[in-house]
Amino acid sequence: MKKLLIIILLIPFLHSCSGTGSKTIPSTSISNSSSSTLFFARKGGYVGGGVLASIKVNGKEIAKLGTKEFTQHSVSGNFNIQVSASGMNSLVFGKDSISGSGRNGSKHFYIINVETGLLQGSFKITETTESGFQQAN
Repeated sequence: MKKLLIIILLIPFLHSCSGTGSKTIPSTSISNSSSSTLFFARKGGYVGGGVLASIKVNGKEIAKLGTKEFTQHSVSGNFNIQVSASGMNSLVFGKDSISGSGRNGSKHFYIINVETGLLQGSFKITETTESGFQQAN
């Protein structure tokens, strides 16, 4: 009975650390001629490891990335990207945003980093090149 209680208490904690992204870098060679493709990479590191990066594009959540996770999303026209914290310790994390204008067939690459301060942290999203994205792991 004691073991069952411990397992039940650990499930929410462990679930909060797992993201919805992939550990594999998505293929950037595929081109979508009817929309823009946004590629996201979350860098690894110990700091902020228990906090997921919630990514919203035009107000819709597309992923929650853990450390060293990747995702991609298709969008038409202008877009606004917001990155905020999700998971344990998310209350002490700041958020960041960036906007862009997509053309059909274009690709945009973003890296999400954690910046730290005294007892707090924040996400920083930076646009990069395809080569920089490939090296984000």
